[in-house]
Amino acid sequence: MKINFLFVVAVVLSFVTAFNKATFAQSPTNTITPSSNVQEIEKTNNIKKLFEITGVKNISRQIITQLLNDLKSDYPQVPQKVWDNFAAEFKSDEIVNEIVPVYKKYFTNEEIKQLIRFYQTPLGQKTITVLPQLYQESYEVGKRYGIAAAQRALKKLEAEGYIRPSQ
Repeated sequence: MKINFLFVVAVVLSFVTAFNKATFAQSPTNTITPSSNVQEIEKTNNIKKLFEITGVKNISRQIITQLLNDLKSDYPQVPQKVWDNFAAEFKSDEIVNEIVPVYKKYFTNEEIKQLIRFYQTPLGQKTITVLPQLYQESYEVGKRYGIAAAQRALKKLEAEGYIRPSQ
């Protein structure tokens, strides 16, 4: 049973942005205070430096490529032109610019600098090296789990009479 194509794309794209966040989850620590333009520019530049060091653009491209390959196999009736148009609309620089404010919200400039220092250490470099594999394997696990959960939910809804049994 196929789940709505646009729903699948939306869910997977939400995972793309989630996977592009830093490895360390934190609660918001910043309070809104007036800061100079120079400080904001420095913070933005540091966030972009962090993205360069961690390979956010490359990871985003890999995730989108995997997403498209999976969707192509799940929806063979969709013409190649649709996939080409979808891929052409994904621009790494744009997604980076969209993610910068998220980092600004949750990390101080000093914390961004600490992350940069971490990712320049041997452990940080190893983390960068294995993250694509971790993301790929996590994506596969999440996809299998999501499909199984959706199938269980649909069976339950069928059993309760909310939807017609699949044929």
